[in-house]
Amino acid sequence: MNTNSLSFAILLGLVAPYVSATTETDLSNTFQHEANLTFGTHTDGFDDGLWNVDYRYYFNPVDAEKGPYALSGFLAQESNIGAQYAQIAVVTDIVAYQVDGTYVFDSNWFIGAQYNRIDLGNDGFDVAPSVDDIVEYEAHIGYFFNATSEISFSYQTSSTSDTQSFSSPEYSYSYSDDSDYQLYSIAMHSFIPLASSSGLDLLASWSYFDQEYKSNTTNSVYEDFKKSGKTNSNTVKLSADWYINKAWSVGANYIWSQYDTDAEYIRAENSDRYSIDDTSHEYAITTAYWWQISQHFAAKFSVAKQFGLDGDGLADGLLIGISANARF
Repeated sequence: MNTNSLSFAILLGLVAPYVSATTETDLSNTFQHEANLTFGTHTDGFDDGLWNVDYRYYFNPVDAEKGPYALSGFLAQESNIGAQYAQIAVVTDIVAYQVDGTYVFDSNWFIGAQYNRIDLGNDGFDVAPSVDDIVEYEAHIGYFFNATSEISFSYQTSSTSDTQSFSSPEYSYSYSDDSDYQLYSIAMHSFIPLASSSGLDLLASWSYFDQEYKSNTTNSVYEDFKKSGKTNSNTVKLSADWYINKAWSVGANYIWSQYDTDAEYIRAENSDRYSIDDTSHEYAITTAYWWQISQHFAAKFSVAKQFGLDGDGLADGLLIGISANARF
């Protein structure tokens, strides 16, 4: 995965947890369709914001009055299918698509699958070539152990390859790239109703990432170049959101990551190896608010302040999410 696709994935991952958070106005008691149009960005790079459109259909009506409005889908514990389209505002040739579905059994067990594709828009010869798209497949299984809690296990995999070549009387070039990874995760999600406020939303997860990659570059001017490596990482995520009422929440989250990379570079007869074994800690405080404009339409706002991101360009400023929601 190149720098652009990695930045896209990071921004998408940062925006998603915070764009859903209504005033205590009249709201239709049930809905089966939900759609969102969301813009997420960072104040230090506002023009590089992410546009996202998503839609979800629930097989049975969802009670919008059961707990915080932002958690209606989670608390419903209903079978559903959904689709999503996302695009970086400036880098318009990078887009992401997602289709997913979950089926809930009468026994409170559930299973699901998800298909993701990131289209990098790299057509033709490129001095820094990469695959044109990244396709990911995911399967998950879980269990609702009470009316407001679940545990789930998921497996995600992706395999990509690319070949490019260029030839002229003065210069010839060829490039090949192969990469695959597996991601294993376990997560627990629970909402705890409180007498004095709406309640606490708690989430804890652990994931293990394992990737192998290799590439080979040959040309008629410079020395041939080969690269291969392996990366694995462990990530723990903890988050807690206090819903003061059904509309407004404040919270915090923590991410701990441990990663190990071992790579080899071969140029002509020279070979270099390097390895990195390190850990990182990231924190954030958040707030989100849902404004119910009419019976079926709402606006959602969220702000997050991140810490522990020194050196990656997001250490200062705020992460912002603005969304238009429709339920019917």
